[in-house]
Amino acid sequence: MRYKYVFFDFDGTLADTEEVNFVIYQKLAEKYNLRNITIDELGHIKKMSAKELMAYVELKKRYLPFMLKRGKNLLKQDMKNIKPCKPDILSTVAELKKMGIKTAIITTNSKTNVEMFLEKNDAYIFDFIASASMFGKETKMRRIMKKEKLSKNEVLYVGDEIRDINAAKNAGIDIASVGWGYNTVESLKKNNPEYLVMEPNELIDICSQK
Repeated sequence: MRYKYVFFDFDGTLADTEEVNFVIYQKLAEKYNLRNITIDELGHIKKMSAKELMAYVELKKRYLPFMLKRGKNLLKQDMKNIKPCKPDILSTVAELKKMGIKTAIITTNSKTNVEMFLEKNDAYIFDFIASASMFGKETKMRRIMKKEKLSKNEVLYVGDEIRDINAAKNAGIDIASVGWGYNTVESLKKNNPEYLVMEPNELIDICSQK
């Protein structure tokens, strides 16, 4: 088996929160005096890294924790309406579990929101859920690997953003970028993930490699 543990991002990878998060951003933009974003700009924005986006909307870094906390609370009100990004993404995770691979979620979303989504979808298929800061996934990955006594080549991270690629590379683990999430396929390719998958079942083949 190629990997013993697969870490998953949540928003844009497992859960399709893009539309509701766009609405939430509009509310927060007014409160924090951020640049207003139109639907027409989304194509351009989806090519940006998280840091580039912060600069584009003129978000001061000191406001980021407060904005994220408020955003998570607003999202909680809509979690019952959130659907999986792909119809077979959760069944794919279940298949990985059957193969003897442990799975976890590492996300900047709240643990409560993730648990609400999993409960609604009857998806009790993850060994644990870890919540990290916007740019704290790398640290969280390292802590988990140390606790689980995992070597770097035994772990795969699955995410949809450029910052997921950066976090995985900084932690020294492989990254499978998904083509159905926030960042465009073109922008993901430019950041050289080990794998680029367009359908969830491709993860089965990746993890089955010797």
